Amino acid sequence: MFLKKVKLDHLVQVGETQDPYFETIPDEDLHFYQRKGAKRKRKLPAILPPKDLKILNSVKSRAYTLDLQLSLCGLRLGWAAIIGLIPWIGTFLCGYMALRLVRKAEKIEGGLPTTIRSKMIANVTFDFAIGLIPIVGDFINIMYRCNSRNFILLEKYLVEKHTKGHPKGHVEPQVVPLNENSGLKSPQAV
Repeated sequence: MFLKKVKLDHLVQVGETQDPYFETIPDEDLHFYQRKGAKRKRKLPAILPPKDLKILNSVKSRAYTLDLQLSLCGLRLGWAAIIGLIPWIGTFLCGYMALRLVRKAEKIEGGLPTTIRSKMIANVTFDFAIGLIPIVGDFINIMYRCNSRNFILLEKYLVEKHTKGHPKGHVEPQVVPLNENSGLKSPQAV
C-alpha cells in the first residue's frame, strides 16, 4: 500500500500480482453497505473431490497464516516473517513449517507429481537459503512468499487435473435419477 502511494509498486513485484486468497466483488453482488472494489474470500473450485478440496483448503489457510495474515504499515506479512527475524533459529523454523505445508499437499488423491513437488521444494529451498542472510534475507522472504507460491502451484495442478477431458474447463452437470419416491417430476410429466 505504501509503495502504491509513492508510485513505486512496479519496482518490487515478485511473482503473480493477482491475489490468490481474495477477489473483488462484482457490482451486481454488492450489498448496500459495501463500497465498489470491496473484496471477499475467493472460493475454491467446486470441481475438486472432497478430499482434495479439504487438503487444498488446509494448505490455503496455512499459507495465508504464514505469509499474509498481518498488516504492518500497509505491508502484508505473516507469522513466517516475524519468526524469521530470529537469527538462524527463525529461518530453520520457517523452513520446517514450509516443508510441513508441502507434506500436507502430498496427501492429495494420487499424490503430487514429481515436477510439482520439485517446484515446491525449490521454493522452500530458495526461501530458506535467502532467509539465512541477516535482515536483507528477511525482507526478500516477505516479498517472495514461498508458501503462497506453493498454494498457487497446488491449486493450478488440481484444477488442471480435474478439468482434463472437459472442453475449456466445462464440467458435466450431475444427473439426478428420477423415480416415483423422489418427489421430482420428469420433464414429460410437466
